[in-house]
Amino acid sequence: MKPSVLLLSIGFITFYLFTDFNWQMGNYLSGNKMYLYLNSTRGIVSEFSSIFSFLLAAIIGYFNFIGLFYKRKLKTVSVFVYIFLAVPGMIACRYLVQEVLVYHIWGFHSYSEGMRQPLRYFLDNIYFSIYYSGFGLVFFFIQLSAYNQKRQNELLLQTRNAELSFLRSQVNPHFLFNSLNNVYTLVYQSSANALPAISKLSELLRYMLYENEDLVPLGKEVQYLLNYIDLQLMRYNYEPAQKITIDKSINTGLLIAPLTLIPFVENAFKHGDLKDPAHPLVIDLTANAHRLNFLVSNKKGNFNKDETGGIGLDNVKKRLNLIYGEQHQLSIAETDEDFTVKVMINLHE
Repeated sequence: MKPSVLLLSIGFITFYLFTDFNWQMGNYLSGNKMYLYLNSTRGIVSEFSSIFSFLLAAIIGYFNFIGLFYKRKLKTVSVFVYIFLAVPGMIACRYLVQEVLVYHIWGFHSYSEGMRQPLRYFLDNIYFSIYYSGFGLVFFFIQLSAYNQKRQNELLLQTRNAELSFLRSQVNPHFLFNSLNNVYTLVYQSSANALPAISKLSELLRYMLYENEDLVPLGKEVQYLLNYIDLQLMRYNYEPAQKITIDKSINTGLLIAPLTLIPFVENAFKHGDLKDPAHPLVIDLTANAHRLNFLVSNKKGNFNKDETGGIGLDNVKKRLNLIYGEQHQLSIAETDEDFTVKVMINLHE
């Protein structure tokens, strides 16, 4: 936390003028006009010397807590230093400014001779020193609170980014493992789709490896999704039952987090039964204005999960919550036969 003397000074002068105006108006309304003397040199000098003296008091109090309370973590010591050293130092500063420098330059005192006696002057100025230096203390604690809040927000952001990176790192290897298995099978079977599958896989890997932005154009994500679907459809030795609808008129300039949609499609291909024309794999993507609607529905297959497992929908939920929060809705419906996922995300350009 950096000291902010300029902001403190501006705030203090505003505070002083406001309180001094109210004080003088109170005296004026009560019939005591002794404070309305700004039309004289003495009055102007006294007023400015008071502002300067009390501003010094506020700065001394502020730096006392900056140096001890904040930097050295000496909270109790800072209070004792403030009471027994800073307050007397503020009183001494006022005396030096108003009773020594002003008298030396302009030839008059702010206090009468009797009130300039050390003990009386000290007792009379305890209130003013604490009152005006208190502004410096309040300013310090407001600044400290804002600084701590900023630090906390930065730590939360770092934690959020670290968690997002971890979740995304789980997406990539899992996807790569499954895709390589599919291509391996095609090559092993000497399928005519082997070379096109390798080409599609290379495009997908290029997107995964080189697209490191937090947000990417929706068009890139959609093309990635289409490439993935094409790659998956190549591995079947029968005509898969599927109904895939991608709205060609969507605003592809909208921004979306990369690899947001693929886990749901991957889950459908991995665990879905695509042999029943009455229950085809349904993938529907539309975007109205800035709202993206995504639907994936499949008939559940009687397959055992692979031993290595996957990233799981729980991790996908976490990633969506971290990135979009209340700007998205995710609903998952499961019956004995079907598994359906609906995603709604508010996107921005």
